[in-house]
Amino acid sequence: MSNNVNDINNNIDNQGDNEVSLREIIFKYIIHWKWFLYSVIIATALGYVYIKFSTPLYKIETDLLIKDNKGTLDGQNDLLKSLDMFSSDKIIDNEVQILKSKTILEKVVRGLNLQTTYYTTKGVRKHEAYDALPYKIELLQQQDGADLSKVYTVKLLNEQESEVNGKIYPLNKPFKLDAGLVSISINKTTPQALSIGKNSMEITFVDVDDVVDRLSKKININPVSKQGTVLIITMEDALPERGKDVLNRLIFEYNKAAVDDKNQVTSSTLAFIKDRLEKLQEELGSSEKKVEDFKSVNKITDISSQSQIFLQMVQENDAQANKINIQLSILNNLEKYLHSVRNSQVQVPSMLGIEDPTLVALVTQLYDAQTKRLSLLQTTPETNPIVTGVNDQITQLKSSIIQSVQNLKSGLQITKQQLDRKSASFQSVIGQVPAKERGLVDVMRQQEIKNNLFTYLLQKREETEISLASTSSDSRTIDDAHSTKKPVKPVKNITFLLFFTLGLIIPAAIIYLRDMLNFKISKKSDVEKVTKAPIIAEISHSDDSSSLLVVSKPRSMVAEQLRALRTNLSFVMPGATQKTILFTSSISGEGKSFISLNLGASLAMSGKKVVIFELDLRKPKLHASLEIDNSKGISNYLIGEVGYKEIIKPIPLQENYFIITSGPIPPNPAELLVNGKIKELIEKLKQEFDYIILDAPPVGLVTDAQILGEFADTTIFIVRHNYTAKSHIHAIDNFYRRNKFANLNIVMNSIESGVGYGYGYGYGYGYGYGGYYQEDSSETKKSFFGKKKRD
Repeated sequence: MSNNVNDINNNIDNQGDNEVSLREIIFKYIIHWKWFLYSVIIATALGYVYIKFSTPLYKIETDLLIKDNKGTLDGQNDLLKSLDMFSSDKIIDNEVQILKSKTILEKVVRGLNLQTTYYTTKGVRKHEAYDALPYKIELLQQQDGADLSKVYTVKLLNEQESEVNGKIYPLNKPFKLDAGLVSISINKTTPQALSIGKNSMEITFVDVDDVVDRLSKKININPVSKQGTVLIITMEDALPERGKDVLNRLIFEYNKAAVDDKNQVTSSTLAFIKDRLEKLQEELGSSEKKVEDFKSVNKITDISSQSQIFLQMVQENDAQANKINIQLSILNNLEKYLHSVRNSQVQVPSMLGIEDPTLVALVTQLYDAQTKRLSLLQTTPETNPIVTGVNDQITQLKSSIIQSVQNLKSGLQITKQQLDRKSASFQSVIGQVPAKERGLVDVMRQQEIKNNLFTYLLQKREETEISLASTSSDSRTIDDAHSTKKPVKPVKNITFLLFFTLGLIIPAAIIYLRDMLNFKISKKSDVEKVTKAPIIAEISHSDDSSSLLVVSKPRSMVAEQLRALRTNLSFVMPGATQKTILFTSSISGEGKSFISLNLGASLAMSGKKVVIFELDLRKPKLHASLEIDNSKGISNYLIGEVGYKEIIKPIPLQENYFIITSGPIPPNPAELLVNGKIKELIEKLKQEFDYIILDAPPVGLVTDAQILGEFADTTIFIVRHNYTAKSHIHAIDNFYRRNKFANLNIVMNSIESGVGYGYGYGYGYGYGYGGYYQEDSSETKKSFFGKKKRD
């Protein structure tokens, strides 16, 4: 049960820490709201300037369909298609590369005269012009090594002359400029061309290759899907009309190049067909003359009917002979198989063509027996009676098959001999005709071949000519190029949002980096993360120069916080015998003298009798701030010059409050503190005073504080906000863990009001609500950074 309670408490503590941490993080940024406000205002103004001076870009788009089923004659299986001279399918990636090829783009650039750029001046900016131009300037021939970045100011003087950079040149006639050979012509379709003498424009020329490279980067071509053949072609341009002209011209040049390429192949094919027809015509005439001459010489009208009967008889006889030969070959293979040592295999030779049913049945039985034998051997040994019986059956079958094969072969041999004798008699008869028949067949065959080929090519010539006349592109424009009505870049809403976000990010990043690079104590958690030494008070920063602030301004916020420290001392020093309080710090300037002096005054105001030791014998400050004589002090007492009664001096501004000043600065302060008299003095003072406050030097610089630590009942380390280095907290933690100082506690000093320290309510636990504390409204002198050091 107790474990569960502890877990719940731990969870509550962790949850509280998380809430505090989140609140600190948020407040750390909110406290600098002016930074964010100014940054957002400036960033938004910069966004407005960016939009104002950015060139708006419009998106231009066109859709192109690549046809995927095409032939020269609507899919007919003609010669050209059969020869793969035209491909019916196109690879989309290849078409994309063709569309973006330098050759096509260069034709677009030259066709639209994009190497010439026109500018007009409106307001403080130059604006590029494209459509409705009063005149057209064309760079006919570029000068080698010419500086094309030069700007030319062109104005029409009249319908025959123009002015270029102050010089007069004729219209519609080439003339020489630094860029090269140039021609200017009036655009009579443009109303502005009529305002002669009022249409001055600035002109620059661009190298064609540079324009091509620029277009290649601007044009994006993407298929609508992986399986589709529709290409979506887009580009962004400041001038929508120019962008539309570029895309339309791109498709035009692409289609024209495809048609030209197709016509080139078709034309060469047509020329080839015509050439072959001319040659075949000569060869066909020669073949027909040979047939005519052969028949005339041999006086032949038609000998085909005379020899046809003999030819048919020979063919039938040869067919039977071939059948007999196949059967003999199969029987020979079967004999080899039966006499083979490896005839235990299941595969028997094919019996295709064997018409003897007895032999076929025996071979089938042999196949079944061998299959059965192999099946038995998988589970039964060779010596098994069943296997032995199957082996005997196979042997008997083989013997029967061999006998049947020999009988069948004998019959086939006799039939073969009869067919051979018959074939010889036919050959002797038909051998009397061959000379005339073969001669006529040969010449007629050549004639027929050439005649067929000639007819075929005549047909293909007509098809090719029709194809050439009806050639169309392999693509179709689905939508002509069209532009968006509003610019796609810059988008005002997104641009303002980006600059607004940037206005928030920049101060946040600065605050974050400043916090990351800050090596000073900036919040309470910086101390608590390093050491478990308790923080018993948090004192706000004050610009008041008064040494005893609790006396001069008892209702001030700092005075109230010092009273809170006084209250906490009752918990830190509960025993009546615990009277000695040691104040020290890591370095000088952290405010330990101010805190110790004012805490003593606060204790004295509560009716306690208090004495404070000015033990910083090297750099004493208390007597000077209180304007008390320091001719005799603790240093005189430690060397035995005076008694302790002579060095105790009252502080004039506060009753019951006394001080032992440092006295003259000795050459050996540390040695004086260890001679034993300081302990004796403290013991005597405990008899007379309720509290003894030891204002020691910084522990990080000298060893005096550690020497005095053995006389203290409690030790208070002063840590100053935005002044004490974070690394010093590790030294304090080391002192705390090793008990080098008795009852060590920490006081956070000089906390800037409103910096988000502590829990985010001003400086700490909520002090500083306006109107509750009495503060001096008069301005006090501040340092350059708006804060005053105190020690």
